[in-house]
Amino acid sequence: MGIYAHRFIEVLTKDNQWHPLAIWSKCEDGGYRKPDLVVDDLKLKKHPCFLRRASYGFYSTGALYTFEDICHPIAKEDLSDETRQYIEKYELPVQVESYSLAELEAYADKCREQVFSHLSESFYDRNMQMIMKMLTAAINKEKKENEPEEYQHPKSTFNEYLEEYLSVWAEMVRIHFLLDEVGSCYYGDQVRVVFFFA
Repeated sequence: MGIYAHRFIEVLTKDNQWHPLAIWSKCEDGGYRKPDLVVDDLKLKKHPCFLRRASYGFYSTGALYTFEDICHPIAKEDLSDETRQYIEKYELPVQVESYSLAELEAYADKCREQVFSHLSESFYDRNMQMIMKMLTAAINKEKKENEPEEYQHPKSTFNEYLEEYLSVWAEMVRIHFLLDEVGSCYYGDQVRVVFFFA
């Protein structure tokens, strides 16, 4: 059994309290399930917005761009009731962390700039290496074959840094998608991701 990041999207409502982003589904009759809202003949059940459990990408250890750069601990009493109840199901003590959507957006911008910077450096190093080889060949009248390359090829740099950046970008897009789907309009500092590992 692996360790996963359990994540909730919480929003700051008009009462200045954090609540899980609500997703509604049709409530089937029967059993122990009772609807949370009845509109005419439509019975609805409310679900807190729980993101798929993650164990890779943005939430993996050793990644170039990771949650550790923007997260901060959050006390259990500062959580919404629904999120606290979910966490309390786990007998192990867990440390709860969070970051706001605004922090994630700013971090994604920073990561993108780092990708551009590393790519620029890689192209510069490659071009300088080619110039040095041409100058050496012109001076020595012969080109040395099989010289080891002392720089990281731009393609390798692109693959390494872009893949890591995309994990940050994907998490941000996932949150925006869910906010759009439920028709919510919140500023970046009114949305936070609360997560813990278990």
